[in-house]
Amino acid sequence: MKKTLYFIAIVLFTLTACKNVPTPEEAAIQAQMESYNLLKAEAMNVHDEIMPKMGVLMELKGELVVNEHANELSEVAVASENLKASHDAMMSWMQDYSEKFPYGEPTPDTQEALDQKLPILEQEVKEIVQLKERTMLAIEKARELLKK
Repeated sequence: MKKTLYFIAIVLFTLTACKNVPTPEEAAIQAQMESYNLLKAEAMNVHDEIMPKMGVLMELKGELVVNEHANELSEVAVASENLKASHDAMMSWMQDYSEKFPYGEPTPDTQEALDQKLPILEQEVKEIVQLKERTMLAIEKARELLKK
């Protein structure tokens, strides 16, 4: 019985001691893969914040058209166009993003693939964050005009 316990202990010790330590290159690729996944999550989180606002954009645009005042015509027209532009930009971003990063596409797992995709993803995140800011400003301005 003692021999069996010693044998099991030696086997377990050997298995845990022989861990595969990643090389610096493997660790760097793993870090970039994690960064890639975080950026994809950020892009989708911002998208998910803005997407529900698309209905608000179109609703406000309709209200602006109905509530046009002669002395505010140019202001209303600009606000209306900004709402439409934000909506159109969101639709374009979603189409562009889904072409570059199709749903279910696995994370690149080689340095070459990461070097190719990571800068594109960084640009997409930058664009969606800017789009969010532009959308929120367009909504705010339209709501201010509707209160007048």
